[in-house]
Amino acid sequence: MRRSLRALLMAALVSLAASTAGAVSARELLDRALTAEARGDLPTAARSLEELVAAGVDSDGVLYDLGTVYARQERYGEAIWCYERVLRRAPLMWAARDNLRSTRMRLARRDAGRSGQAVVEQAVPLRVQIGELVPFGWAVLLGVLGELGVVLSVWRRRRVTSELERVGTTVALVLSLTLTAGALGLVAARRALPPEAVVLHSGLRLRQTARVDGIPDAVVREGERVVRVSRDGVFTRVRTLTGATGWVESSELGAL
Repeated sequence: MRRSLRALLMAALVSLAASTAGAVSARELLDRALTAEARGDLPTAARSLEELVAAGVDSDGVLYDLGTVYARQERYGEAIWCYERVLRRAPLMWAARDNLRSTRMRLARRDAGRSGQAVVEQAVPLRVQIGELVPFGWAVLLGVLGELGVVLSVWRRRRVTSELERVGTTVALVLSLTLTAGALGLVAARRALPPEAVVLHSGLRLRQTARVDGIPDAVVREGERVVRVSRDGVFTRVRTLTGATGWVESSELGAL
């Protein structure tokens, strides 16, 4: 992995020191995770970070660190889930993107060794890719900037006298309108993102009914993205990117 757990945890500590997780402070949990990771006790490091996330301290840095620990434990589905959550909120966090790709490669090699078959990347629909380009707040900000550009361009165009200045303000107006339209498209795509989840563990099959003894059907892979369709008790009906539908236990899914 590209960045060490220690460096990222210490960076996150500045913003998390005031938070608490039950009776244990965020600083104590972070220190516990650092100490455990340093001596190679990955289960303890993972539990400490999980406590932070469960307490609502789920910053990009903490999720990145948790994904790194999961990957080192070969808990690839859970690692992919953490990295996907980070990239939903911070798509320009290249370390998380690199680690996601690396984790998918390691999972594919493991699957190939077990079954002779492996999938490295999924064909995510274009509308989902567009919706994940930038966070919602960024898209809104771009739209506001575009609208301000339109207003300023129109105001300036009414006051220019030379032909050259008129051409310049026209170009600025067109660019501002383009930025506004693009930002609105990103906002719409972001709001239209389906309720997706990541399959956390291997060896799962979709069930035809929401029952423990339901007839197993299609296989779902660890780390695979699925769309959550509905819920019935402890089961969730999902649809894979290939169109297969069925029920899985909700605890086997990590919501994005």
